[in-house]
This record gives sequence, C-alpha cells and structure tokens, in this order.
Amino acid sequence: MKENFFVRLGRLVLAYPKTSLLLILLEFGLLLSQLPRLQVDTSAESFLHKNAKAIVDYDKFRAEFGRDEFFIVAISGQDVFTLDFLAALRDFHEALEQQVSMLQSVESLVNVRSIYGDGDELIAEDLLENFPQNEQELAVIKQRVRSKPVYYDRLINDDEDTVTLLVKQVPYIQETDKNGHSHLVNLGDEEILQGYLEIEAVVEQFRSRFGKNTEIVIGGTTAMGSNMSIIIQHDFGVFTAVAIVMIIIVLSLLFKRVSGVVIPLLVMAVGVTSCIALMPILGYPLQITTSILPSFLLAVCIGDSVHMLTIFYRSFDGGASKKESLLYALQHTGTAVLFTSMTTAAGLLTFAISEIQPVASLGLFAAIGSVLAFIITIIMIPVLLWLSPVKSKGFVADDSMKVGSLLYKFTRFCLHLSTEHPRKVVAVGITLLVVSASLVPGIRFSQDSLTWFPDETPVKQAVRLIERKITGSMPVEIVIDTGKEQGVLEPEFLHKLDAWLTGLEGRSFNDIPIISINSINSLIKETHQAFSGNHKEAYVVPDDKETVAQELLLVEMDQADDLYEFTDHKFRQTRLTLIVPWGDAIKFDKFQQLLREDYAQHLGSEYPMHITGVIPIFAKLFAAMIQSAAESYLIAAVVITLMMIILMRGVVDGLLSMLPNLLPIVMVLAFMVLIDLPLDVFTVLIGSIALGLAVDDTVHFMHGFQAAFKRDGDAKKAIEETLISTGKAMMITTVVLFFGFMTFTLSDLRNMDNFGTLTAICIVIALIADFIFAPALMMLRYGNKKPVS
Repeated sequence: MKENFFVRLGRLVLAYPKTSLLLILLEFGLLLSQLPRLQVDTSAESFLHKNAKAIVDYDKFRAEFGRDEFFIVAISGQDVFTLDFLAALRDFHEALEQQVSMLQSVESLVNVRSIYGDGDELIAEDLLENFPQNEQELAVIKQRVRSKPVYYDRLINDDEDTVTLLVKQVPYIQETDKNGHSHLVNLGDEEILQGYLEIEAVVEQFRSRFGKNTEIVIGGTTAMGSNMSIIIQHDFGVFTAVAIVMIIIVLSLLFKRVSGVVIPLLVMAVGVTSCIALMPILGYPLQITTSILPSFLLAVCIGDSVHMLTIFYRSFDGGASKKESLLYALQHTGTAVLFTSMTTAAGLLTFAISEIQPVASLGLFAAIGSVLAFIITIIMIPVLLWLSPVKSKGFVADDSMKVGSLLYKFTRFCLHLSTEHPRKVVAVGITLLVVSASLVPGIRFSQDSLTWFPDETPVKQAVRLIERKITGSMPVEIVIDTGKEQGVLEPEFLHKLDAWLTGLEGRSFNDIPIISINSINSLIKETHQAFSGNHKEAYVVPDDKETVAQELLLVEMDQADDLYEFTDHKFRQTRLTLIVPWGDAIKFDKFQQLLREDYAQHLGSEYPMHITGVIPIFAKLFAAMIQSAAESYLIAAVVITLMMIILMRGVVDGLLSMLPNLLPIVMVLAFMVLIDLPLDVFTVLIGSIALGLAVDDTVHFMHGFQAAFKRDGDAKKAIEETLISTGKAMMITTVVLFFGFMTFTLSDLRNMDNFGTLTAICIVIALIADFIFAPALMMLRYGNKKPVS
C-alpha cells in the first residue's frame, strides 16, 4: 500500500503519542483561559463593521450629543392627572435615577422642561419641581401640559391615560488598558443588560403602587437588544448541552463501546472550545449569529470522527493490529476528511467578506473551527486510540446493514433506482433543479427583529403597547450643519426649518409615519411664548437673532442640558429627533431617500443634512444583506466547484458532482418562496452553510467511487461498494447534522427556529441526492467505460 501524507503523519504521532497529546492539551489550556473574556454584543451598531460610514457617523453623533437609543418605560391604564398617580410617577422616576447604573438621564413628566412667564420673569424649571398639593395646583400643571404640544405623543398620550419615561444610559465608559492608559469605549451589552434588569427590578417594586389595572412595560431598541442578549446567552448553553446529549446517544448506538463515545467527545471539547476561545483573543464578541457556533462545530467535529472511527473499528475488529488499523483509517479517510473540512470551511469563509459583522464573524470562526476540527481530529483520535485500552470485538456482523434492516432496505432501494434507472433519476433531478431555480428570484428579503420574538414575549408586547398607545420605538437622528458659528440662531434658517418641521409631523415616508419631533425650534418657541405672557399665538420663532440669543441665554443659565441636547456649544449644528414606529429594515433605505428629498425642497442644499442613528444602520444592513447573499452564494459555489474538480481530477466530473449539492439549496430557497418566508440576516446563511456541509457526503461518495471504479472497472459495482461501505457513515453524519441544526428550534427566537429547520431539511435532501442522484450521474458517465490507470 502506497503511503500518503496522512499515513506518514500517523506514524509520526504514534511514535510520540504523549508529546503529541501534550502539545494539543497545552494549546487547549492556553485558549481555555481566554474564554472568560468572551463578551456578548447585540447592539444595532454591531451589525456593521466599525469603519462603515454609518457607524463612523453614529460615533461622531454620540460624541457630540450623547446616546440616542433609550429604554421606554410606559405606564398605562390610569388617569394621569390625579395627585396619587403623579406622586407614584415622581417616586418611580426618582427610583430609576437612584437604582439604574451607567445612567445619563431619565426624562418624564416629572422633570420635563417647563418654561413659562411670571410677570416680567422667565421661569424655566422641571414640570413637577413644585409638586402640586391640591386640586387647584394640579389644574395649573394640567394646563401647562396641555399648552405644550411637544409633550404629547412622546411623554403623554392624547387620552391622558398613558405616560412614558425615557431612560438613557451613558454612551461611553472609561476603561484602562494593560499599560495603564484610560480611554473611552462604547457601553457594552453587559452594562446595557444590567441597566435593563435594574429597570425591571424598579418596575416590580412599583407594580402594586400603581394598581392592578395599570400596565407597566419596558420597550425601545435597547430593551429589544437586552432581551436578545438574554436569549443568546441562554441558547448558547442549551444548544451545546442538547447537541452533546444527542451526539452521545448517536455514538453509543453506532459504536456500542466506551472509546467510540468518549474519544470523539474529547476531540469535540478541544476543537469547539479552542475555536470559541479565539473570539476574545481576536477581539470578536458573541453575536446573534455566532451563538450557533458550538452546536454547529460539534456536528462538524463528530462528522470527521465518525468516518475515521468507522474505518478503524472495522479493520481492528477484522483482526488487524491497532497500529495497522489506525494507519489504514488514516490512509482511507484522511484525504476525504481533509476535503470535507476544506469545502465546509470554503462555504463558510465566503461570509467573512460580508459587510454584516455577525455574518462575517460566523463565516470566519466557523471556517477556523472546521479546519481546527480536522487538525485536532487527525492527531487526537489516533493518539487517544493508541493510548487507550481499546479491545477488538473480533468479527461482528454489522446489524445496521444486515438484510432486512432499515438502512439496508434504504440503500438497496437507492442502488436500484440509481443503477437500473439512471436516466429517469437524472431527468427528475435536473427538472427539480431547473424548476426550483426558476422560483428563487421571487424570494423576499426582510430584516425585522421584532418578528423574531413570539407574540407572547413581554418585550414584543411592550413595543406593541407603546406604539398603540403613545409613541414610536425608534429614533431617527438628524444633524443639520449651518456652516458657521451661531448659524443655528439665524432667523432665516430657523423659519425655514420650522416650515419644514411643521408639515413633517404625522406624515409618512415609505409607509413609515413620523409620530413626534423634538427639536431646538420647540425650545425656542416655548421660551418665546413664556416671554410673551404665555399667549398661545406667541408659540412662534422670533424674527430677529438677538431675541433668539437672549431668550436661549436664559434657558442656558437655568437648564443648559436641555439646550445642548439640540445644538453644539458653537451653535453651528442642530440636532432633530424624529420618532417612528418599529419597522422592517427593508423600508428604511427608501424612507431616508424620501426624507432627504423632502428636506431639500424646503431648505435646499445650503444647510447639509445628515441622518444618523440606528435607521441608517438598518438601511445599510438591508443593502449589505442582499449583496452578501449574492456574493457568498456565488463565491462558495465557484470555490467548492474548483475543489471538487481537483478532487475528481477532471472538469466534467467536478461539475457533475456539484449538481447533487446545488439541488437541496435551490429546493429549500424555492420552498421559502412558496411559503413566503423571507431571507433575513439568519436565513441568508443557509445556502453557503448547507453547500459547505452537503458537499461532505458527496466528497466521501465520489472519493470511494473513484477508488472502487479504478480498481474493478465496474461502475455499478463501485457504486454499490461505496454506498455499502461509506453509506452508514454518511447516514450517521447526516443524522448528527440534522439533529444538530434542529436543536436551534429550541430557541425562543423564530429566526433561529427557521434557520435550524430549513438547514436540517437541506441536509436531509443532500443525503438523498448523494444516495440517488450522484450515483445515477456516475452510472450514466461511467456505466460503459473502463477506468484509466
């Protein structure tokens, strides 16, 4: 037997088994120590690379104006204007200020700015700074609220039975690096989640205070992210635990010996942990997509192990020595396992160039994990088997392939179809491929993370209640540059801006309504009204710059934070915040375009306008998702096709071998079109992941077929021998992958459920294609040919 590279490698590690094992365990220990540094990040900005324009603009905005995202706490079901309710609201507000960490501000009717005139004096104070003590004083507060349109659809609803508290955390925290240098970093998921849990705790304290008929809910984009973070951390453990239990059961049934279970588990532990531990080392957090890595890598590791152990035990139980059996297993599986690992890595690595950061992270680390799994498997399994007291069972009939068994019947059925009716099988396969491919262009794209949560999820119910009762969940941040210092104070600019804003509220762009607007114009008009005797008709922007400057100076002296929420200290730029409902990211690109066009009609190009915050991020995410899908699918198909051409040592055979791999992917995509299930940031992964995994069984079949056909020159016999010898391992790896992906259905997130189910279906279709379609293709191509020596 001519020795290949893997046999020579096997001889080397078996000559120094303890040293080889020690080196692997040393690497494992070093990487394991880094796991505690792994962080979770579900923020909106985490979906794009740090150098993406939308993120760079967002960072500049937060550096100037602070954090734009916030928790929305809504209290609904009571008349707001009662002394008891306002007292409870005040105490609740103060409890949030005292108990929520990393807090920047809490805004509600308790402390919203209240500017009014008292004779010749301008009063700028918190609305409830002087808490009403009787009904007469309460009536004054009620009148002040009703005279300020800016309060409504933001802090109180029109029916006056719902209020909100907007809870903002600081945008940055100070960290010290290993050299002792301090620097600011974005507030992380851990701190945001801590804030969310602290808000929840305050809510629980006050539920009885507000009464049984009052709903208190927590919504907003940060609440969505916090709930996503909780689920990810939960799923990370559940997926891993369930996958391990499932693998133990499969290995126990397959090998019926302790070494056949323990050794693959050790290999998996080292491979998976090593890959995950690389994430904090390379500066990557755990994100919504990478939470699937452990169970995915467990399935990949077990696939490599099953093929190697199956050949080893068959040889060892057949009477060969342990060393001979190990070298034989390496000789016959090394090349195939290498190609399966490389094709899996190639399919996943195509995501690494994606503009969507969680997709790129998954592609990178899943590819790294696949290669690590191969390296660790090819070294650890021979070493552990060599050092373990594995006993030969002697010749034992394989019950799984005996006449009458389910696997035997399935294999014989597939053999009959593929070898006796190859033309019909190929015709059906090509027809399914063409029909499915014709449906794929009709697939719908969507990116709406609210739909990922089940309807009964508290945060989803909170968002729905808030948007039904009072306001939207998403801020659209706009920064306008006047081009000169104190340009914001120019009446010409302010009047143009006011004309635009007056007509903007309540309008919709691309079916996204603008619910409320918060701007410096509102502050200027409130102040001028207070200076003018609180008359309603004085709620306007003054006509001269000096008046504007004088009135704002008084506001700055009393409530500077309110002023600099809307402008920089040089009064060159001004910030507007539009509040819109939660929506599908697919709508935001057109929304921005229409909003910019509308702005240009009113203010022209003299005052550049920039939209920032989460909206541009979501808009860019949608565009990147479409581009990522097209690029990754195309690159994966091309790269894997080239690898199959190399494996098959011929262009025709390489191209033919790709047909069984493309079939399951286009069928699943076509199925998504038929049931109107869209591609999102998760389901977009299915094609490349399934292609990388589906090709594994094709590699094993084609590798076995080529060897058998070259030896005997009989295509039918080669197909039969290959399916009988490797069919069991192909079936087992498919079962493992199927249940591995089905563990994702245990998630509380529907997107994870859809991804797991569809990928599992794709894997099963791929197995059927490799048992029927691939053999039929080889039968047609080689049925009447002799092998080339």
